[in-house]
Amino acid sequence: MSRKEEYMSNTRWADKADLFYYPPCDVPAWYPLIDEMIELIEEWNDHEEQKMRFFQIKEKFGTLVAYIQPTGDGVIDAPRHLQDAINKIANEGHKICRVCGERKVETVVESRLQWRCLDHWDNESRWRVREC
Repeated sequence: MSRKEEYMSNTRWADKADLFYYPPCDVPAWYPLIDEMIELIEEWNDHEEQKMRFFQIKEKFGTLVAYIQPTGDGVIDAPRHLQDAINKIANEGHKICRVCGERKVETVVESRLQWRCLDHWDNESRWRVREC
């Protein structure tokens, strides 16, 4: 058993391992977003000849990022409208608290708009408290 198969067998997406090149990031607060992206890929694969999968779903600079790729041979790009739909879902990740999973509130701090979870922000510091 490969490391990927071993890891994927212990995740909530064990039955969908063929949709991932690398296992997705393990942030429970983002599970609903990842599930929504999986539904898009599954719907695409049900209706199109060229199948798609996730190359990576990861956290990058505190946001959710997803890359998709075709599963077949040859040089074929993923359709732009599918990439845009997945990116739209992934962009919601920065609006969800990684600790409690609740939606953050858009606030103004020192003349800057920021998304904050009011339950998990250290008011004495300009840095977020990270509990995970």
